[in-house]
Amino acid sequence: MNRNQLIAMGVMFFCALLSAISQILLKKSTRVHHASAWREYANVRVMVAYGILAVTIVLNIFAYSVLNYKYGSVVMSSSYVMTLLLSMVFLRDKPTWRSIVGNVLIVLGIIVYVFL
Repeated sequence: MNRNQLIAMGVMFFCALLSAISQILLKKSTRVHHASAWREYANVRVMVAYGILAVTIVLNIFAYSVLNYKYGSVVMSSSYVMTLLLSMVFLRDKPTWRSIVGNVLIVLGIIVYVFL
């Protein structure tokens, strides 16, 4: 892998983290009672979360222009693991056994893909 591809992979990991953060913001917004249905969608947390997602889309487009698609899907699957970990830390969510099994399978898939 050359230097540009490593930078693109780092950008994709950063985008996966940003995506997980935006999911946490969206979930925090659902836990707040809003005065109207309009306010459920038009509030600061939701707008910031969707803004973050828009930024990650643009950054991923640039990263995919340098990186092979097969690497991108592996890197972006790590966002599920990051989302689970962040929700445990910031939302104090207790993961279900299904989400734990699913995330373990994701990590095993990444390990198999990278090392085999």
